[in-house]
Amino acid sequence: MDNKEPQVEPEDSKKNDKKKKLLLLLLLLLLLLGGIYIGLNWNNWFGNRPTVNIDANAQNQRNKKKQKSSATEIPGFETMTMKANTTEQSVNLYNPKGNKVYFRLSIYLPNGKKVWQSEMIKPGKAIYKLKLNRTLAAGTYENCTLRYDCYAMSKQLVQLNGSQMNFTLKVVE
Repeated sequence: MDNKEPQVEPEDSKKNDKKKKLLLLLLLLLLLLGGIYIGLNWNNWFGNRPTVNIDANAQNQRNKKKQKSSATEIPGFETMTMKANTTEQSVNLYNPKGNKVYFRLSIYLPNGKKVWQSEMIKPGKAIYKLKLNRTLAAGTYENCTLRYDCYAMSKQLVQLNGSQMNFTLKVVE
């Protein structure tokens, strides 16, 4: 006669089943959290960036060394020279390479009239040729203003602080 006792699963087998279920649950939770993280950051990674009108006249800066600074650098000068009776001008207006903002530059005469404005200038780019809104007569224009409008280089084109610098504009024949 066969004496068969009912088979009882060993405790190790029950523990292994519990471990497998717990591991599967942790894996599903990890996948769920990863999906939530990806979903929350998708637009930051792949979303539509705002259309920024980058100035087509902006070229790579010539002979400018990158300075290490966490602050936005605003170039300044005391005088600028332009040609009389023509709108086409040669200048050297730039956004230093180390900056983390776009620049939009504007030139104002002492009477407050704007004679030129750029589009956005990326860091490391410069304007060497520009076209004024009007011709200027020969002479010295004291207290002209070069205005720097700074914009964040982020998903949203947000205007930041800017700067205004007075300079002397010498218009020569």
